[in-house]
Amino acid sequence: MENSTLKEKMIEFFRNSLDMSKSFQKKTYQNQIQAAYDEYQDMFQMLQEKIESSDEAIEEVSSYIPEYAAESLKDLPKRKQQLQKIDNNMAMVSFFVPLMGKVRSDKAEHFTDQLVQTWNEMFPDAKIGKSSVDQIEGGFKKGLCYITTAVCESLGKSDDCYELTLLREYRDQYLMNTEEGKEVVKEYYNIAPTIVNRIGREEKAGEVYEGIWTTYLQPCVNMIEKDELEDCRETYSKMVYELEKRYLYS
Repeated sequence: MENSTLKEKMIEFFRNSLDMSKSFQKKTYQNQIQAAYDEYQDMFQMLQEKIESSDEAIEEVSSYIPEYAAESLKDLPKRKQQLQKIDNNMAMVSFFVPLMGKVRSDKAEHFTDQLVQTWNEMFPDAKIGKSSVDQIEGGFKKGLCYITTAVCESLGKSDDCYELTLLREYRDQYLMNTEEGKEVVKEYYNIAPTIVNRIGREEKAGEVYEGIWTTYLQPCVNMIEKDELEDCRETYSKMVYELEKRYLYS
């Protein structure tokens, strides 16, 4: 197969990943993953053949998308570059990298490792972590917990701690039964993985998480205990807005 054909297919798939990531939600994720995997079977077959040929081929193929993304950014104004980087990262973490990991080859893990490394070398100010379909689905199963889980882990609290359990129940029994609550959850799913990734790269991530706990999560827990459910929604909405402003648009 011609390398240009594989490169073109991968670029097309990256663009598709950008579109899919705009509706990154629990209820549609598995169907989107399966549909994309089925649609791009020819690309996955070409990719399997290529990465199994040599380590040099893996290095070559892992550069296709980072180079394409960098080229697409260069003529954009600085503000639009920042926003596009966020979109690119979400597409990479939620769809592109996880599906690259599903290539039927013993070299798939090496390839995805190299892909993430190449991406991070090209975008040192917008690094990503390696992700898989299982990891993301595990995150969905934890519910309203991308950020809250990270906060509680930093404070030494377990995944089934009282606070996380209470917040999950609040999500299921209150937020998901109101239109405004559903919007909060939807926005949270859209931004939380990227925010956790960015906080995790800070030298004082523990202090950041402690601040989130003190300012937002502990007050929310107290409000739920007092049955002040709408006040909790407003506080949680404020947290989402403030973290979005700080980590996505600053």
